[in-house]
Amino acid sequence: MRRANVPVPALAAVAAVLAGCGYTGAPQPPALLRPERVRDLAAAQRGSKIDVTFILPEETTEGLPIERPPDIEMRIGPGPDPWDQAMWAASSERIPVPAWQPLRTPPAAARVRSKSTAGKNMGAAGASGGMTAAQLRRAARQTAAATTAERRQWYSREIAIDAAAYTGKPAVIGVKVHGPKGRDDGWSFVTLNVLPPLPVPQSVTPSDARNAVHLQWTAAAPQFRIFRKRPADADWTQIGESTQPAFDDATAGYGSAWEYSVESVRQAGEKWLESERSGTVTFTPQDRFAPEQPTGLSVIAGAATIELSWNSVTDADLAGYRVYRGGVKIADGLAAAVYSDKDVTAGSHYVYQVSAVDQAGNESERSAAQEITMQ
Repeated sequence: MRRANVPVPALAAVAAVLAGCGYTGAPQPPALLRPERVRDLAAAQRGSKIDVTFILPEETTEGLPIERPPDIEMRIGPGPDPWDQAMWAASSERIPVPAWQPLRTPPAAARVRSKSTAGKNMGAAGASGGMTAAQLRRAARQTAAATTAERRQWYSREIAIDAAAYTGKPAVIGVKVHGPKGRDDGWSFVTLNVLPPLPVPQSVTPSDARNAVHLQWTAAAPQFRIFRKRPADADWTQIGESTQPAFDDATAGYGSAWEYSVESVRQAGEKWLESERSGTVTFTPQDRFAPEQPTGLSVIAGAATIELSWNSVTDADLAGYRVYRGGVKIADGLAAAVYSDKDVTAGSHYVYQVSAVDQAGNESERSAAQEITMQ
């Protein structure tokens, strides 16, 4: 039998073909597609509801993106003593969680094209006085921060559960996420001691007060939180706390509309029990309050004048002072607490008073009268 002589270059070519067919390396096991656990699971009682919040995973435990909506299993039930996860799961109630879709990102090729186009545009803009490199980097950081916030909001969930069935005992809340084949990475748990709900503040009534908006309401609770916002705003801001059913908002300012809401609170261990918020009331405070009455008026005769001085009024919205002689106004809009009356004659008797005026035109009571006879 004759041997076939295969040239060395041919053998090299065959090896290259085999290598290109993917036969090198050990075979990889199939991906489990098991979603990561939820993050930041928390629970708080607000009135007759238990508010549960958490953030859903974006990837599997292998670091792969979640492509299809997973099954989110959320349960609540009393915690067995001693703790037994299987017993808790068997006796717990499943809570529906709204379906969701994974947040899609542009394909890599599209991102590359976008960067390439941006580079060309940057060159053109730079030649015509566009954004500098530093401005572009700042814009990129702002975009990245906005994208992170949007992703967090997209994957965040808030679920309200009726608390009545768990009042007076600890409730264990668990959440886990199933992949397409039912696999999961385990439960995430949080425990909440459910207490009788606090009363919702009723009849929240705002009214004008000196340099403030006075709020009062009715509710039997140990403490209250007060919230405020502009009518066009979406988010509320807590502006104070009170142990009484009343509060003075000294930062509102006059002439602008505000919305107010109040909730009852009570500390329970390391957590706070909160009521549902009161109904919203809208109020536009008006300055109906005159400044303080000036004091310490002094009148001294000069060579051809009578010099007046008094204690300054400290009202924040003070506009100025008025001077009266014999009940007739002789000066207005004075910025300083002094005045020189030059329209005087020897031998005449004069009676002076001063008042303070605020920016809304409210005038204080006149000061105590001071008399003098010009020599």
